[in-house]
Amino acid sequence: MKIDYTHSIVNITASIERYYTGKHNHPTLETLNQALNKQPDHVVLALMDGFGMNLMRHHLDSKGFFHRHLATSLTSVFPSTTTAATTAVLTGKTPYESGFLGWFMRFPKDDLHYTVFMSEDYYEPHKAIPLDMQSRFNRETFLDRIQKKDTTVKTQAFFPFPVVKDGHRNIEDGLKRVKAFQANHPKTLVYLYWVEPDLSQHKTGVKSAETKQQATLIENAFKDYHHTASPNTLTIVTADHGLIDVLGEPLLDDAMRDCFEALPALEPRFTTFFVKPEKKDTFETLFNTRHADSFTLYTTNAFLQTGLLGKGKRHPFVNQCLGNYISIAKSNKHFLFSDANPHKAHHAGLSSDELDVPLIVFKGVNHS
Repeated sequence: MKIDYTHSIVNITASIERYYTGKHNHPTLETLNQALNKQPDHVVLALMDGFGMNLMRHHLDSKGFFHRHLATSLTSVFPSTTTAATTAVLTGKTPYESGFLGWFMRFPKDDLHYTVFMSEDYYEPHKAIPLDMQSRFNRETFLDRIQKKDTTVKTQAFFPFPVVKDGHRNIEDGLKRVKAFQANHPKTLVYLYWVEPDLSQHKTGVKSAETKQQATLIENAFKDYHHTASPNTLTIVTADHGLIDVLGEPLLDDAMRDCFEALPALEPRFTTFFVKPEKKDTFETLFNTRHADSFTLYTTNAFLQTGLLGKGKRHPFVNQCLGNYISIAKSNKHFLFSDANPHKAHHAGLSSDELDVPLIVFKGVNHS
């Protein structure tokens, strides 16, 4: 499946910026433009981690609240993973532009495999981290830009615990905080993030009872919010990516390790390799003999020519953090980088289950 950067989660942000500032860096979504053209006083962009279209099909009533308010489906970005995709929504930039390329990124000059959202080395969690490391990932958000342009609207991002110390503990609490914020300001723009159903899918799989429970809880929470929000409130619900049930595939034996200048980075289904120049032929033979049925191997130059990361101004991390080879899963396999319990489901690949996400749009109905 291909990424459509004219009909993706990046374009949600473009439509919101168009409404508030008249400016946008990527194409907008006409469906969302029409809803925003009605000039709501309050806009909520809610991102539910891992809530792919496949969950809508597997777990939710086709006549239920989310299906009734489904405007369209969109594609995620590539890689279809939280680090890259939530950043794409928050910044309005493709991964090519933002430089957020995967869960952990290799910085050769620092000898570091940096886990972006955890601020630690992936392979050596107790390794010292440069003091400026997290600041290298600071990016201006769409909330920042809009607040600068339009001082009449109050913006706020709501993140869960432990992302922020006093964050919400469940989606109901998150929506309660949104409502309290809206009550204190005549015009608001809110970004709300929740970690489910991604966590449940990683642990128990896409079709599990636990995942169904989380998907249902989320739908019910927004259904309740719909009844209590005012008609001048527009709510947009989407996801960063979906997940696919996976099987682990070993990678790091002695023969493969001997090919590497440094251990692999990014994601188990979208992986970059740092191969010694004199070992390139050996690596290609080993990889294709062992893994060609499940993964496609590219030189990094060939991968960049696919345009999967998107268009725009290339971020320096694209050059700094990619090795000389890239692999992308073409099956339900994911590489095992450690001896830890493998995930039941994962993402960052190119399957429709990983890429297709909903765009759910509704107005409130409470006239009191």
